[in-house]
Amino acid sequence: MSVLKMRSKLKGEQGFTLIELVVVMAVLALLAGLVVPRFANILADSGERVDQANIEMLNNACDLYETNEGETVTDLNQLVEGNYVREIPNKPGTEEPYTLADLGRGEPGGP
Repeated sequence: MSVLKMRSKLKGEQGFTLIELVVVMAVLALLAGLVVPRFANILADSGERVDQANIEMLNNACDLYETNEGETVTDLNQLVEGNYVREIPNKPGTEEPYTLADLGRGEPGGP
């Protein structure tokens, strides 16, 4: 079948040429190349921000406990028992809960 016969058959049909499709694919690839690295950086920074927010929240709860109870916090579970926090959060990326040492309020490895 010749090209002219094919053209006359397809004359009423609309479609995209191969070049148009390749151009669209190139534009999409370029946009993806710009967006994906930025998104990856946002995810990496989020763990740090969560850690900072958790530490600030726990320090504020410790200060409030010490003000109300008149004694120093020796274990973060005191905050849960006193209803200052619902639960002690885990450090981002681990399953370990925060300790007083993480807050700068105790000796590493101790209460």
